[in-house]
Amino acid sequence: MNYAGHSLIVETPIECNSELDTATRFGELLGEATTKILYSGPDFDAELAKLGTLKERLEEGRFHLAILGQFKRGKSTLLNALIGEPILPTSVVPLTAIPTFVEYGPVRGVSVHYQDDKASDEFWNKTPEEMNKILQAFVTEEGNPENRLGVLQVDIVHPADILKHGVVLIDTPGIGSTFTHNTQATLNFLPQCDAALFVVSADPPLTEVEAAFLQDVFPKVSRLFFIFNKVDYLNEKEKEAAVAFFVKVLKQKVPSSENYPIFCVSARMGLESKTSNETSLWSLSGLDAVENHLVCFLLYEKTRTLLDALSKKAIDILESAVMRLRLEIASLQMPIEDLEKRLSLFEKELKNAERQKVSAQDMLIGDRKRTLALLEEHAEALRKASEQHLSKAIDKSFAEMADGEINEQKILDVLANEVTSFFGDSAEKVTSRFARLVVEALSPHQERADELISQIRKTAAELFEIPYHAPDSSEVFETKRRPYWIQRKRVPSLPIVVPEEVLDRFLPVNVKKNRMRKRFVRQVEILTRQNVENLRWATLQNLNDAFHRFGTVLDERFAETINATHGAIQAAYIKRKEHAESIDENLQRLSIAAGDLVKINSEILSLNSR
Repeated sequence: MNYAGHSLIVETPIECNSELDTATRFGELLGEATTKILYSGPDFDAELAKLGTLKERLEEGRFHLAILGQFKRGKSTLLNALIGEPILPTSVVPLTAIPTFVEYGPVRGVSVHYQDDKASDEFWNKTPEEMNKILQAFVTEEGNPENRLGVLQVDIVHPADILKHGVVLIDTPGIGSTFTHNTQATLNFLPQCDAALFVVSADPPLTEVEAAFLQDVFPKVSRLFFIFNKVDYLNEKEKEAAVAFFVKVLKQKVPSSENYPIFCVSARMGLESKTSNETSLWSLSGLDAVENHLVCFLLYEKTRTLLDALSKKAIDILESAVMRLRLEIASLQMPIEDLEKRLSLFEKELKNAERQKVSAQDMLIGDRKRTLALLEEHAEALRKASEQHLSKAIDKSFAEMADGEINEQKILDVLANEVTSFFGDSAEKVTSRFARLVVEALSPHQERADELISQIRKTAAELFEIPYHAPDSSEVFETKRRPYWIQRKRVPSLPIVVPEEVLDRFLPVNVKKNRMRKRFVRQVEILTRQNVENLRWATLQNLNDAFHRFGTVLDERFAETINATHGAIQAAYIKRKEHAESIDENLQRLSIAAGDLVKINSEILSLNSR
């Protein structure tokens, strides 16, 4: 059915066999290439390691899926239904803003990670009931009010079928609860997700809070799907009317939401199906369509993108191996005097390339220093902005107090919310800004490195009259970060012999307020210093890691290129000098290996063009 441009998906299967077959065949080709390179002889460790890494990445195929929705819409029940067991708490008390990741593992387990240096708590081989109780103690406001335990994130490992496909389900705090900072924490986290499910229901179909939240969500997540939950409480006519009304309100409130699919489901019925092993209920619940869509559309759409990237890298690896084999073949067939002359010319070119590499490394060090100086300037600006923002929030809270009212706890709550909101948003902006700066700083170095490596390959190809293949860029700009929220703890009053709050009891109201305001000024200074430093330090480590990794990759690529050219020529030269009797045998073996790798490369190219 269609409702004003929106697709209502109930049980429409998605054909994904084609992508699955392509991914399977690509994996087989990587295995065949590995075997052929092993047959080619020793000294191909770099190519073998790279092919192994590509195969591991292909097999992982992970994507992060966030579950969004207003408090009490059935998000946790939906997650439990997809997992197949009532593991996540479904309490009437809201969740905290702690991220909860659910991913595949052969046995059930929970890992609780903390904000400070405290060791993680691990719970393994637990029953669903035991896991539920453990999670209640850490991720609900009832068990862990205002995150007093300082939990950073919780990882759940479970052998659910849907997780086997690489889906990582991420539970988020319900929007519209009394804990408003949870909403901002969720928004700050969304850009790092691959897709999101937004859970609504018929009671009512879309609130003002949800509509406002959706307007903020659309720019931050690349793919969004609606789950219209609790349809088991409606008959068919009521369901159609409710969904039509939901679509109408959605178009009015969030015009940009058109053409996003809507799934009508009963999460309660889906969970009952899994726990009672009544398979017929799974189809009736509508969750079979959701599961099919997630596995076949989201996963394999992402697999298509991954296949494109991996196949290009595989082609470059195999081209490098083929070039090396051809160099050795050409060297074995060449008269020894001619080989010595060409080898001498090539070694001169290598010395020139080495000088260029040293010069490039010096420029890289200079760009790193300039980028780190920008970070220090940004941290200082952020400190000032934070103090102004938090001070305004405190001033506003004091201004809103009635005459004679003194409510320090209320201001503490406001401050805690503003800290989470401000630094969560700042973390996203800082990460994005410095990610762009790193790319801008490293791009010219990437181009110079590609030119240098291409120059070595091209010189060898021209000297020995073999086909030349331009290398692909390295993976230095790839990010493999995991979604996270920034969490901050409150800072208590400064330590003194007699607590200031005790002395305040005996003072007039105006004096109390002045003293309280001074304490909050100190709070703001300490909170700002801690949070800015934490963010600065984390960004500094990421920057240092990016530049270090880039320099390391350049060194590795340079060394590999020399091994793939100079090493092959030298190996042939040594065999010729020693008058090895097995030269003909080596030529035959190398020719067969080169031919096989060319065929494999051709099939990968064909797969990539489908």
